[in-house]
Amino acid sequence: MFHVKHAITQALAANELEVDEEKLAALARYAEYLLEWNEKINLISRQSAGDFAVQHIADSVLAARMLPQVKTLVDLGSGGGLPGIVIAILYPKLEVTLAETKEKKIKYLRSCAQSLNLQNVRVLDAARETLTLKHEVLVCRAFSALENIVRESKKYLAPGGKIYAYKGKQSTVEIERAALSKKLRVTLKPYSLHSPGGEIYERTLVIIQR
Repeated sequence: MFHVKHAITQALAANELEVDEEKLAALARYAEYLLEWNEKINLISRQSAGDFAVQHIADSVLAARMLPQVKTLVDLGSGGGLPGIVIAILYPKLEVTLAETKEKKIKYLRSCAQSLNLQNVRVLDAARETLTLKHEVLVCRAFSALENIVRESKKYLAPGGKIYAYKGKQSTVEIERAALSKKLRVTLKPYSLHSPGGEIYERTLVIIQR
């Protein structure tokens, strides 16, 4: 675990992020589990797996710091558990639902949540199960275009709920934003993700009030 934990520690430090030792250990266990399963099923790209600590863990932690204080949250198209599992580790009192449609990924998410003993996580088979609880916040990362996210969010969000979509460069996001209804309140929060080696990645958190 040492090299994984060390890589995460360096990635967090490069972005001036701090977590306590217990949460750092949990993030390391999660990253190990994710990388192990990624050899069996495609959870994250092979290219990004080489820089997982920055591209996935630090990025999820950085944007999670921008979320409001709520009691319920759903991660749409959770896939490898990004950012949902990271958020659940950081905020153990937050009820997190991981919504996924692909059976192999559902199996992985349930196994991961059980292995990490995440009592605040529920995995939803979004293709076969009905959601009984509407959530205050919906997050998604590498899921789809904003227009599709807004359409899907109707199944998951309570009235007044907000979407927090993790996206890439603002210039690309602006193109997706143009396709949205003008009635929606959309806020873009650009931020930079730094690697220990000095690379800088442009990111954008898109906040949509339905």
